Amino acid sequence: MSSSNAAAIRRRVGAQGVPAPAPVQSTPNMPTPPSNLPAAPAQMTLQQVISTVDKRLTQLETIVKSNNNNTSNNEVSSDLPLIVDEFNNRFELIVTEINSLKDIVMKLQSYTMEVNKMLVDERIHILSDLGNNSVASSTVGSRVRASSPNSVDLKKMVEQELNNEN
Repeated sequence: MSSSNAAAIRRRVGAQGVPAPAPVQSTPNMPTPPSNLPAAPAQMTLQQVISTVDKRLTQLETIVKSNNNNTSNNEVSSDLPLIVDEFNNRFELIVTEINSLKDIVMKLQSYTMEVNKMLVDERIHILSDLGNNSVASSTVGSRVRASSPNSVDLKKMVEQELNNEN
């Protein structure tokens, strides 16, 4: 602790204008390098370092450019047929799917048209039977109703529908 006090006193004295004695620096015990290691290479000047790095960079750039040119030309020329085949296959797949969808839509439309035609034909048949039955019902009467109970139900339904429309 006395050494730290002495150092503080020296700093204060140095701050007041009296030069302080130079502190003695102690170096820690560092091992000395063994003598059997090879000597370090001679130091290069800054110009030599720059020129060496420049040469190495130039060599690397030329090697990379030549490899890229060779690789890209070879890759493009060898991969081009594969890419074209892949596009062709995908195009054919899309065409077949579109044709399949077109066929499905056409079948659906034709089925819908057939069902609509069948419904219209049934309605025409029922309405024509209604017109004929109204004339026949006045002459025949209860015989028609007794012979076909389903037609009577349809007749009532059609009459109700017609009355509702008017």
